[in-house]
Order: sequence, then structure tokens, then C-alpha cells
Amino acid sequence: MSDSSKQQSSKQQENMVPDKIVDLMVGNILRKNGVKTEDVKKNLSDEQKQMLKELVEDLKEQVDQFSKGKKKSTKSSE
Repeated sequence: MSDSSKQQSSKQQENMVPDKIVDLMVGNILRKNGVKTEDVKKNLSDEQKQMLKELVEDLKEQVDQFSKGKKKSTKSSE
């Protein structure tokens, strides 16, 4: 693995923990304020729904690329 790949991977791992903390905190705040996911879903515009779909697709691609990278690095280390 090249140095730039190692640095990028390290940065991604560092970002994962703060992202989880943010998710936890935001979820907690929403629950405290009585925000329900069903209510939010009903109030989304078509544009927001499309943006969410695109976001999910992008995330799927990133996960696929990450898992392919993991498989390659596992095979090369054997």
C-alpha cells in the first residue's frame, strides 16, 4: 500500500469515530425534542428525497470500494 493510500485510510478511520459521536448526539437531540422519523419522512419534498437517494447510492459505492480494497490488501498480505 502506498504512503498516500495509508494516510487516506488512516484519515478515514479517524473520521469514523467522530462521525459516530455526531450521529449519536444528533439522534439523542432529536429524541429529546420528540422528532419522529415517520413525521420527517412525510414532510420531505421530492427534491430532498432525490438527494437522499443519491446520498445512499454514493455511500454504497464508497462501501463497495472500501470492501474491495480490504479484500485486495488481505489477499496480498497472505
